[in-house]
Amino acid sequence: MESGAKAGAWVPGDQKSTVDSGWGLRTAAEFGTEGNLALSGVLPEAPLYACRMTKSPTRLRETKKDATRRALVRAANRRFHRDGFEATTLDDICADVGVSRRTFFRYFANKEALAFPHRAERLERFLELLEGAPLGESPFASLRAIAQRMAREYAANREQLIAQQRLIQGVPSLIAREHEIDQDWERAMAQAFAQRFAGSEHAELRARMLAGAAIGVIRATMRYWFENDGRPDLGALGIQALDALQDGFVSAIPDAK
Repeated sequence: MESGAKAGAWVPGDQKSTVDSGWGLRTAAEFGTEGNLALSGVLPEAPLYACRMTKSPTRLRETKKDATRRALVRAANRRFHRDGFEATTLDDICADVGVSRRTFFRYFANKEALAFPHRAERLERFLELLEGAPLGESPFASLRAIAQRMAREYAANREQLIAQQRLIQGVPSLIAREHEIDQDWERAMAQAFAQRFAGSEHAELRARMLAGAAIGVIRATMRYWFENDGRPDLGALGIQALDALQDGFVSAIPDAK
């Protein structure tokens, strides 16, 4: 998941290929700087969906705000990959987009937030998928299904995501923020699993154990994929990793099956 080497002459923010995730069509440039499964650089943000409806004044304002937000993310990505994260200032980014610092802070709390622009929305979407799984489906089956969706998106945006992960791994503050996000996902997963284990002995403990193990497996799998330049089949790696986790977890806690 991403040493501080620059991605040559290629600038991620300039990439224009489109990907249909099943949730809406988006350009690869709009994925931001996230680069791991937990951060999910593949879960789209609802306001970015294409829409052909007649726009009301309220929707026009929202569209303008959304365009400004996307422009800030693209400008930041170009600067981060070209000049480096530490060397890029908020003033540089604001100047590129033509907005004031005051306007910037309406959209993002700080520079680090620009590297993970869809943090809340992606976690919300992941939880929708996890909690919307068929009744009686095991947590492992749900994770496999979600992982396969994400693997397809990663394969379609491999070069961008590898460059993004290199950026994150070269900046201590971004590594810390990435770890923070993983913790958010772990807590959210634990809450969702606790509902599935409700009524069984030590349900909360089992849910926390499974969520912590799942995040660890996801992180290790993504790190391996990134270190191998995204060449391995990520979908197959994900299935292999979750199968191994399930075999070990179920042998220790049979009720989790």
